[in-house]
Amino acid sequence: MDIQTIRGLGTVVVMVAFIGLALWVFNSRRKPDFDEATLLPFADDPEAIARVERQQQEKNSRRNQP
Repeated sequence: MDIQTIRGLGTVVVMVAFIGLALWVFNSRRKPDFDEATLLPFADDPEAIARVERQQQEKNSRRNQP
């Protein structure tokens, strides 16, 4: 096994890891977890959380309307 083969295998491993991570991040089943994580900076401010949740509800209602 020479250095070129090792580099090629390394490239394949990194590419597979990148694709797997991209699929994990952009999976629609993860959306509720990421929506909850967006509120973490506002954990101490109930007004900000209510405002963000209201905006998300408005955005979702606009998406569901034909």
